[in-house]
Amino acid sequence: MLLSIRGLEKHFGAVQALSGVDFDVPTGQVTALVGDNGAGKSVLTKCIAGIHEADAGEIVWEGKPVRIRSPRDSAELGIEVVYQDLALCDNLDVVQNMFLGRETLSGRVLDEDAMERSAAETLAGLRVTTLRSIRAPVAALSGGQRQSIAVAKAVMWNSKLVILDEPTAALGVAQTGQVLQLVRRLADQGLAVVMISHNLNDVFSVADRIAVLRLGEMVSQGPIGDYDTQRVVELMTTGKSDHKVAPGQSAAAAPSIAHENAREVAEARAKSGEAGPAAVVGAGHVESFGDYLRHTWSKVLAGQSGVLPVVLGVILIAILFQSQNAKFLSNGNIVNLLVQGAVFMLIGMGEVFILILGEIDLSLGFVAGIGATVATILVQPSVNWPWYGAVLAALIVTGLLGAVQGLLITKLRLPSFVVTLAGLLGFQGVMIQLLGTGGTIPIQNDVINNFANGTISPTLGWVLTAVVLAIFAALTLMRDGRRRRSGLVAPPMGLTLAKIGLAVVAGVVLLVISNMNRGVPAFPLNGMPWVIPIVFAVLAGWSFVLGRLRFGRYLYAIGGNAEAARRAGINLGRIRMAAFTLAAMTAGLGGIIYASRLQSISTSFDGGTVVLYVVATAVIGGTSLFGGRGHPLHAVLGGVVIAAIVNGMALLGLPAAVQLMATALVLLAAITVDVVVRRRGETAR
Repeated sequence: MLLSIRGLEKHFGAVQALSGVDFDVPTGQVTALVGDNGAGKSVLTKCIAGIHEADAGEIVWEGKPVRIRSPRDSAELGIEVVYQDLALCDNLDVVQNMFLGRETLSGRVLDEDAMERSAAETLAGLRVTTLRSIRAPVAALSGGQRQSIAVAKAVMWNSKLVILDEPTAALGVAQTGQVLQLVRRLADQGLAVVMISHNLNDVFSVADRIAVLRLGEMVSQGPIGDYDTQRVVELMTTGKSDHKVAPGQSAAAAPSIAHENAREVAEARAKSGEAGPAAVVGAGHVESFGDYLRHTWSKVLAGQSGVLPVVLGVILIAILFQSQNAKFLSNGNIVNLLVQGAVFMLIGMGEVFILILGEIDLSLGFVAGIGATVATILVQPSVNWPWYGAVLAALIVTGLLGAVQGLLITKLRLPSFVVTLAGLLGFQGVMIQLLGTGGTIPIQNDVINNFANGTISPTLGWVLTAVVLAIFAALTLMRDGRRRRSGLVAPPMGLTLAKIGLAVVAGVVLLVISNMNRGVPAFPLNGMPWVIPIVFAVLAGWSFVLGRLRFGRYLYAIGGNAEAARRAGINLGRIRMAAFTLAAMTAGLGGIIYASRLQSISTSFDGGTVVLYVVATAVIGGTSLFGGRGHPLHAVLGGVVIAAIVNGMALLGLPAAVQLMATALVLLAAITVDVVVRRRGETAR
């Protein structure tokens, strides 16, 4: 017997949920746990899973008494629970969900290929064959597919006992059949399975044993052949039954669909000589251009259009303003537009961390102001810090401000809206206090002033661009080549080369535009502004953090389903605090760029307006206000949109009021797209 429970008791105050429960779970069989609402099924399973610690009784695991005090204790024994809500993050794909909290690493970086292979092998071993792609977001899957993923996630960690809480609830007939077949296969592979269900048809279809709870007491348990529907109902409602099941008349006497299916599959595998799991899904498959285009179009139809809407929006805005003023797409105006939008891009990349969590930070505008103020004060002749020391100190100070707010939000569970609104007001006061009675402090350091006003020499610009493009090309070719060698689905070589070619064209065009003279004959000006590689470096760094590190994976998981992340063992408070800290540090850098552009910082800095533009920047670029979806690139693209609107309307001589209204309309359009995509994902299931 794998699990034996004797005399288990659990009290919640004056309520006795379990009264001396005995329960046996053998290996290689499906044990159905049934009972009316309030019978104690959930409490019993949570005691086994470590959610609740039993008040009395003995739990014997593999013949040895054990004490289960936490989910970690049960997981170490090999006990996994698939809850009725499945605890999946809809915004993550199948592989990411299956490995959530137990990611495979290569050094400190996520090993996506290894996780994908393991997930595919597990699904193939369970003969889950209805998935079109294991890289599809869980939100796009049907109920039966989601249930299969939750079960596969539970069995891939050397589990010995799998507890399924209402696995067929709210499923259709076909999906119910798939799940029951999967449950049967688990037992046939030697696992112990406990299935909680109110559906007696499902119970008699798949179970080997049955245990009946009533009002916290185990009133009967034994082989399924000793029961039929009438006897189970009587035991559930009265706690006793005089009904005798005649030999051959049990509801389990006839072979069930699940049993028959499992036997047929086993026979087919035996005849073919197949002993191990099926081949990895997509092994050796290279997508053709047609496959790629069809897959991309299906994602667009499903609302997963990525940055496509904002890219099209930028193109339309450029065409509109260029048709009204030929100077809009001039090299000087394009470079000026990028410099203008850099502040919003940087602070917006910080806001993306918070929005992914499903939170908001209204204080980042004045956090940026404090960062600029600290750096400016420290490079004054009276203090005379080196520029790098001043910048580092400013980032540390702003990071501490973010950490304090994160601490209030996570430990005291205060709403982020209220905490950061208080921060907006309080940090404005701190900034005014730091600036003193003068109100304006000039930046007396050429390096910091050059962040936004200086340019890189054309030669150095070409060298840096060539290095960056070479690294991008090498990484892209290595990644796609590794996937092909590993037997994973990979894009066609032509598409890989097209991506590299597009990046090369974009880099060369930007460099050529920057190196063209945009000054006047008496004062020529060329070269890429320093702020452009600064923005790119932050974009690359935060993209790596969110896409390749555990922290980024957990951030998305919390934004998608915080409860699922908690059950996966993720420290929600720590991740949230880190997000607020990184957001504030990024805002501090944005504030330094703002001060650099003006070569000073003053009390006229309007952090309230800045943060509103920053939120608009992230949302317009594609980050969701509902959490779970976002990328630093969204802030960069959104910053281009806002800067283009402001810049273009200024060229047309339109008043500020029109500029504000136009930005508001673009923001409303972006939020509308976000809501429509979210609703489409919900209705698709």
